[in-house]
Amino acid sequence: MKLFRLQDAVKIIGNEKSAKDLLRNYKKQQLICQIRRNLYSVTDLATKQTLATKFEIGSNITPSSYISHHSALEYHGLAHQQFFVLYVSSSQKFSPFDFEGIHYQYCNRKSAGEKGVYSPPMDSLVRVTDKERTLIDCINRIDRVGGFEELLHAIAAMTYLNENKLLAYLEIYDKQFLYQKTGFLLSYFQRETKVSDNFLEICREKMGKSTRYLDNLNVATAFYSKWKLFAPVNIHSYLEQGQNELQ
Repeated sequence: MKLFRLQDAVKIIGNEKSAKDLLRNYKKQQLICQIRRNLYSVTDLATKQTLATKFEIGSNITPSSYISHHSALEYHGLAHQQFFVLYVSSSQKFSPFDFEGIHYQYCNRKSAGEKGVYSPPMDSLVRVTDKERTLIDCINRIDRVGGFEELLHAIAAMTYLNENKLLAYLEIYDKQFLYQKTGFLLSYFQRETKVSDNFLEICREKMGKSTRYLDNLNVATAFYSKWKLFAPVNIHSYLEQGQNELQ
C-alpha cells in the first residue's frame, strides 16, 4: 500500500498496540514516513522520500477529498506555472499543512460537490475534477488559479470542452455572475475550445442584467456591452506578453 492509515496496519497485524509499535519502528528506519496525523506513505529505499505523489496525497487526506482548482489544471497538464500550493476540496474540513515542500490547502466543496470528480484509470489513488468542472471552479474563484493571466493561459491550452458538462456545472452553481464570466472568457477562445454560439447565447440569457467587474484587477479596463462586463482592454495581449503580472 503506497498510502495507508493506522487502521489498515491493525487489520494486517491484528491489534492496535503491535501496529503502533511496528509503525514507530518503520519510521525510525525511514521505511515509511508520516505525512500528517494518521496518514502514512512508504518511502523510496534510495532517497527516503515518500513514494506517493502530491496528487495522491491530496486525494487521500479525507475520504471525500479531491484535487481541484489550479492543482487540477496542473494535473491535467493545463497549468502555465507550477505552484507549491495544492488545492484540495473536501466535505470534511482539515487543517492546511506542509509536507515535503508542498502546502496542502483546504477548499470547501459545498458549491458543486462530487459532480465531475473521477479517478483516472491509470492513477487509481487520485481523485480530481474533470477538465470542464476544473474550468468552472477556476472561473468562479480566480484567486485559486493564480490570477487572471494564469487562467487565460489555461483556457488557451484547452483544445476541446464538452459544453453539456459546462452547462451542467454552471447549473449546479446557479450564479448569474459565473455564467457572465464564463461566456465572456470562452467567447475569446471559441475556436480553441469548440464551444458553440448556442452555448454563449445560453450564458448571456442566464447572466442577468447587472453590470459587473470581471475581477479586482489593477489594470486598465474597458466596458464590454454585450456581456455587461468591465474587463481588461485586450484579453489576448496577456498571452502574448508573458511579463504581465496580475494580482
